[in-house]
Amino acid sequence: MGQVEIIYWKWEEAFDKFGFDDGDGLVQTHVVEDVLIAYGYEVDTQMWGCHNTIIISITEDGKEFMPDENSDVCVGYDCPREYLPKEIIKILDDEI
Repeated sequence: MGQVEIIYWKWEEAFDKFGFDDGDGLVQTHVVEDVLIAYGYEVDTQMWGCHNTIIISITEDGKEFMPDENSDVCVGYDCPREYLPKEIIKILDDEI
């Protein structure tokens, strides 16, 4: 019988430039995206060069929940728990 590899990951990696082993591991950004879409959000992702694919936009009814370039937040580096709304964090904590 073959061995089963168990991979542990956190939803926060979908917002981290260096998440999922810098994009070289099993990238699960699409799982986080699918959960948010199931809750009615529109989600955009972007591959960050040779690094991870990250979530760059989360919107609902035209309202953006990701920080813009004028904020003090550095998307891809700062922890999403510091800038995402509590409702989105709860969804992701509960579902993933």
